[in-house]
Amino acid sequence: MHLFKILVVSGILLASNMSMAATKIVVSHPEIEAPTFIDHGKPGQSIGDVRIWQFEAKANDGTVVTTDWILTTTGVAVETGVEYRITSAVFSFGDGTKDQVVIQGIAQYPSVKATLDQSTPTRRAITGGTGKFAGVGGWVETIHLPDGGGWKHTLYLK
Repeated sequence: MHLFKILVVSGILLASNMSMAATKIVVSHPEIEAPTFIDHGKPGQSIGDVRIWQFEAKANDGTVVTTDWILTTTGVAVETGVEYRITSAVFSFGDGTKDQVVIQGIAQYPSVKATLDQSTPTRRAITGGTGKFAGVGGWVETIHLPDGGGWKHTLYLK
C-alpha cells in the first residue's frame, strides 16, 4: 500500500510539472522604422526621453502579431555611452483585442542608437496576458539579428 501511495504521488507531481512546462513562441519581424521620439528633460539624449513603436510581426505558427513598445530612458552613463531604458511592450496575437502578452523590463542601449546592438540578446519579464494568455508569466529573449536580418523575440511562457 505504501508503494502504491508513492507511485500515485509521483504521478501527480509529474503531471503537474508537465502542465507547468514552458511554451515557446518565436515572434520575428524585419528591421523597424525609427521610433516616435519624445525629447523630455534636457535637450538631446537624457533621462525621461521616450521612444514609441507599433509594427507587425509574425509568430512561428504564422499568426500575425501587432507589437506596441514604449521605452523610457531612466539612466545615462555618459562615460560608457550607455542608456538604461525601461520597456513596456504588448504582443497582440490575431486581431489584437483578445490574446495579448505583456512584457516589462530594463535593458542597456548604446546612447546614439534607438535599438539594441546586433547579436546582443536581452531578456525581459512576461508580466501577464489576456485571452488565451491570461495568467501567464515567463520571460522573452530579444535579439537584433546581424546583417539586416531583422529581429527575433522568443517568448518562454509559463
